[in-house]
Amino acid sequence: MTERKIEREGSSTAGYTCFSRACATRERDERFRGPDDLAEIFMPPIPNILLNVPFLRKLCMRKLFPTGIHEYVLARTSLFDEIFVDALNRGFSQIVLLGAGMDTRALRFQDRNRGATIFELDIDATQRYKRKVLKRKQIALPAEFVFAPIDFNKQRLTDVLSEAGYQDKQKTLFLWEGVTMYLDPEAVDGTLSFVRNSAAEGSIVAFDYVRASVLRRENTLYGEKGGYDRVARAGERWTFGVEDEAIEGFLAEHGLKLLSHYTPSDLEAAYLTAEDGTKFGRINETHCIVIAEV
Repeated sequence: MTERKIEREGSSTAGYTCFSRACATRERDERFRGPDDLAEIFMPPIPNILLNVPFLRKLCMRKLFPTGIHEYVLARTSLFDEIFVDALNRGFSQIVLLGAGMDTRALRFQDRNRGATIFELDIDATQRYKRKVLKRKQIALPAEFVFAPIDFNKQRLTDVLSEAGYQDKQKTLFLWEGVTMYLDPEAVDGTLSFVRNSAAEGSIVAFDYVRASVLRRENTLYGEKGGYDRVARAGERWTFGVEDEAIEGFLAEHGLKLLSHYTPSDLEAAYLTAEDGTKFGRINETHCIVIAEV
């Protein structure tokens, strides 16, 4: 079988997301400044230089991202930060980051961790790069942190996590950020089945997804045009989506209860609108975010 680009070089979209997060930390208006102040350590030298040149930074974002995706990443990062911290505050014993990419939450919030084991899962090439950077920067990982390489389309989650030390029937948070849209439907079903069958009642899974109409290339949504083609050119085509108004039923089929559903307009109101009504920008309408409970 031919080796895929992501298996050789790691995830391109993880790199783009990291660049977006790093750019967000340079926003002049502190009300809309991104929270991930460690993202830039994973950037190669040239993109890192661009971070400090405003007009070049904005030019790169226009070239790299479909319309409204940078705004979406900013809002999503803030929301997932809140979910992560809430799990730590509530004493969850495990946090599983599914497709972690260059996630920095285990580092940024380690002072709030009272003993939760944090598992980071991603393709091996992505994790090798991340570990190399952390070693070069002499950044020590928390004692509770575990890397677990996986190809979600080829390996069983239960096998990988069991080997990594995951414990069944524990209160667990699963963060699945920017991943489902790149998976086969069978891989999505398998992951949600694992969550339902292995985690304790009251465990949480949070993930984002693309609307199914995007996969049909209907081009009816703000920022949709060209988005599908851009990720396909990066070698990471979108392959999974959920129909509008079907998410609650989809979760119920997997034994999960919907707690919160964020549409793009919901995210704009919560994270990109200041108290005086000032708006940072408009979010791409292709993605939504859900929080569900076992």
